[in-house]
Amino acid sequence: MTDNSGPLTVETRETFPAELLDVTCGPRSVSLSPRRLASMDGDGRWRTRWAVALIGGRVIGVLGAHRPSSARFSGGFYDLNELGEQLERPVPKDSRRWAVVGGCRDLAAGAVTDTRLDDKETARVQAALAAQVFGEADEAGDLPVALHVRREEAEAFAAGIGPRALVRTLDETANLYLTGDDPEQHIAALSPSQRERCRKDRRRFEALGYPAARVPAVSVLEEAAPLVFAVKAKYGVVDHPRLSLFRLREWVRAFGEDACHASVVRDDTGRLVAVSFFAVQGEVLGGYEIGLADDVPGREFAYLQAMIHGPVRYAFELGCRSIDLGLASATVKRRRGAVISETCLVTIAEAVDW
Repeated sequence: MTDNSGPLTVETRETFPAELLDVTCGPRSVSLSPRRLASMDGDGRWRTRWAVALIGGRVIGVLGAHRPSSARFSGGFYDLNELGEQLERPVPKDSRRWAVVGGCRDLAAGAVTDTRLDDKETARVQAALAAQVFGEADEAGDLPVALHVRREEAEAFAAGIGPRALVRTLDETANLYLTGDDPEQHIAALSPSQRERCRKDRRRFEALGYPAARVPAVSVLEEAAPLVFAVKAKYGVVDHPRLSLFRLREWVRAFGEDACHASVVRDDTGRLVAVSFFAVQGEVLGGYEIGLADDVPGREFAYLQAMIHGPVRYAFELGCRSIDLGLASATVKRRRGAVISETCLVTIAEAVDW
């Protein structure tokens, strides 16, 4: 905690505040780390403005509003037309009037705040930033929407927006908090059912011949891109292997090669059957994309090894104390010790002309 007794002010800037680039993220989405968000300034697909919170001239927080640069959005997870009735208001046809708040990549949104703030101060800063960003968009006649905000931060946003705030549950996200000094101590500290499940997983890995290895992310990007594409296609997400490769390279550039790792599983022929990507930010190991081959025996165990068990070992090796496992498969992750929390949609209700 620092001296935050001065008045809190919020101003709007055209570029990400450099003062926050070395702030360490707390145990939340690594996708909201300053370096990942700052990379938006060079992304021509979006026009980004930043609400910056200050106390006594010191920058303590930032929240972005990202507007598509094209009048017709090209689709994907951030197509507001796909949200339907959840918004409870019309979506402007010109997507340049959309304000995607707090993050427009990686299915995570939120503010960056100085980690020296206590919980009460953090909520106050989040509320002030939300008031600025949502208020500016509303005044301009635009539609502001934040997607996949953690529940506790969504409530802070709502407090800043006021009585017109609209909060809806979207999904669940998982964090695995590590206990002890190594994977064995961590597993031993789980509940009996979680502990037994992890040990059964290990026996299946050995029977299938699926060890996991940590390698530099850049060393497997081209090999992994088709598997990442295949996972998206399986769930109806329109993509292309080249786009998957482009996004993986973009992700590495944002965090730096030294921070980016791949958890890889190969069969006895050396073929890559599963891969997941992680970035280290402080004491958090944050997941990104996952790739998985279809035509392999024990496919689900290749997934578990690449996504959970391998990264537990890597986290201890890298000095991390938690793993951000992201969205989807909440039950699978919970059964292996993860803590599940809600993510929310936050927007501002349409004004009523009485």
